Amino acid sequence: MNEKDYEGRIKALEEEIKVMKERYRILAETTPALLFEYKPAEDTMVFFYNFPDNKKRWEISNYKEFVKKDPLVHPDHVKTFMNVLMKVSKSPEKGELEYLSKVSTGEFQWHRTYYSSIVDEQGKVISVLGRIHNIHESVTEKQQMQHRVETDTLTGLYNRGAISEKVCNWLKANPTGEAYMVMIDVDNFKTINDMYGHSVGDDVLREVAKLLQSCFGDTGIFSRFGGDEFVGFVTDEPVVCVQSKADCFMQRMEDEISAVEQQVHCSIGIAGRLSKYDEFEDLFNRSDNAMYQAKKAGKNRYYVYKE
Repeated sequence: MNEKDYEGRIKALEEEIKVMKERYRILAETTPALLFEYKPAEDTMVFFYNFPDNKKRWEISNYKEFVKKDPLVHPDHVKTFMNVLMKVSKSPEKGELEYLSKVSTGEFQWHRTYYSSIVDEQGKVISVLGRIHNIHESVTEKQQMQHRVETDTLTGLYNRGAISEKVCNWLKANPTGEAYMVMIDVDNFKTINDMYGHSVGDDVLREVAKLLQSCFGDTGIFSRFGGDEFVGFVTDEPVVCVQSKADCFMQRMEDEISAVEQQVHCSIGIAGRLSKYDEFEDLFNRSDNAMYQAKKAGKNRYYVYKE
């Protein structure tokens, strides 16, 4: 490339950058959103507020240090946010990202950021431009709809379809992870319904659901699988811990169920994952078999499946 061609190429690139900046200026003036420009060389972030009642400009120097001290992005999402920002600051890229970010009230709400790298004539990223939209209302509505689809209306636990899907997804994502299925059946529940009525029976099921969540905590997810039958899925714990929590649950059922005067008991079947090829049905069938072994042995006990 001769000098004349080189100068022409430089001029063309300068014009291209000029046009891009003009487009950004027009976008900034016409889009009701929070706009930003990050300059990697200076580690400076500039926010441009473009709302009817807020047109301020906020420049933050030493942005990487600022994020560590006073993150605008939720702590659970800040690492992902910064990784993306640093990535597009090094090589040309454009895309979008959803995350929780702080609003003027101090609470965190869902936002979607559209971003794009701007490069100089050598192809080096000189800035990252973007716009941030608040999508909290639509995300919340979607989450609420998903919750309604997945939830058993009586107990607030997952329903049959939801736990099946979640267990299948976990097994695929964790081919060597330790996991146990826990099958719970309330003993003599028909008698409770006959003696006290279905409304009281429903109260018993609600109390059972709360105790399951309390006893197993974050290590397990539970569903009302149908009638008086509950299914749980516990991960990343040895079988002795699962047994201990089953013991705790059964004792608390005896002591704390208040919907009826008599003590309420249950039979529990526990079955562990045996292979990376296990699917939901494999664990379900084994835990169901173990639960019936507990019933057969006299109820009010748990039984761990053995090959």
